[in-house]
Amino acid sequence: MKKLELFVSAVLAGILISISGALYIGSGRAPVGAVLFSVALFTICTRGMGLFTGRVGDLVKRADKAACVLELAVIWAGNLAGCIVTGAAMAYAKPAYRDTAMKMAAAKLGESPLQAFLLAVLCGILMYIAVDHFRSWQGDLSRFLGIFLCIPAFILAGFEHVVADMFFLSLGIEQAQLGQTVFFLLICTLGNACGAWILPGWEKLRQSAQAG
Repeated sequence: MKKLELFVSAVLAGILISISGALYIGSGRAPVGAVLFSVALFTICTRGMGLFTGRVGDLVKRADKAACVLELAVIWAGNLAGCIVTGAAMAYAKPAYRDTAMKMAAAKLGESPLQAFLLAVLCGILMYIAVDHFRSWQGDLSRFLGIFLCIPAFILAGFEHVVADMFFLSLGIEQAQLGQTVFFLLICTLGNACGAWILPGWEKLRQSAQAG
């Protein structure tokens, strides 16, 4: 996939995650909103769009590490652009959503770096399971099972998903919080990546041990 095409795909993925984030806010952050959040990943997976948390686990498996890192950077930037655009649109169209997002942003930015990192690691594990399940399982229904179980799970548990956070923070932060927000997103990016690398890393070690 060419870089421009990948970036546009990532922007669309960011918009879809943002739409699901808006559904979550609109539902009053109820369990039904957590389930509806799955709509985004369902569409992203079936359309092959670029989502950072869905692709970062590939770094363990791919031989061309440098090319993969570059692709992940393009995807991350595209996801951010999509979230910023959608956050601005929602702030204008639904001012009440911004009030909720401001409370969410304050809570997120109130986490210590270690808290944010650990919550992001746990989210990364679930995201890897959801996407890997979709890719590897057979059957029209069973391959979506991971998506519709893992996504509500990380939402209800309060784990940190960097792309969802891009939307919530774009919608809810004040200008004075910009530096703190960037740092928070970088911590969540690292945490999501580390979480997504745990299972494929273990699988790779197991295969190496069996081969030896």
